[in-house]
Amino acid sequence: MEHVCFPFSRQKSRAFGTVARPIARVTLRSLSGEMFDITALVDSGADVSLFSPSVARILGIVIRRGERKTFHGLGGKITAYVHRIELHLGNVRVRARVAFSQVEVPNILGRLDILKESSIHFIDEKEVCFEFT
Repeated sequence: MEHVCFPFSRQKSRAFGTVARPIARVTLRSLSGEMFDITALVDSGADVSLFSPSVARILGIVIRRGERKTFHGLGGKITAYVHRIELHLGNVRVRARVAFSQVEVPNILGRLDILKESSIHFIDEKEVCFEFT
């Protein structure tokens, strides 16, 4: 069993001052083959992971070639295109469906294909841990 943890990040919130957010480091492979890291909010309430178009460009993904979906959330609705990509959380490789929006959004790591392979533990606003079976 593989165990990967990330510390919470203290960030400014307009509504609440400073808050602790569960941010994971996600490693991806660029179109040129180089590995690079992005950060993503771990959102156990999100059905699917959502990445920004700037990430799609680095990966060489043509966003509109994915499966078009409309997602609804606190901010309203957004149209995004789902692609299956490989990502790494620590040393663990995961093949996951990720939606790419056409407008810049914060990267979100959602449940689909991530939770199927792992359990997520939020520990006292200190760290978020993935336990892969």
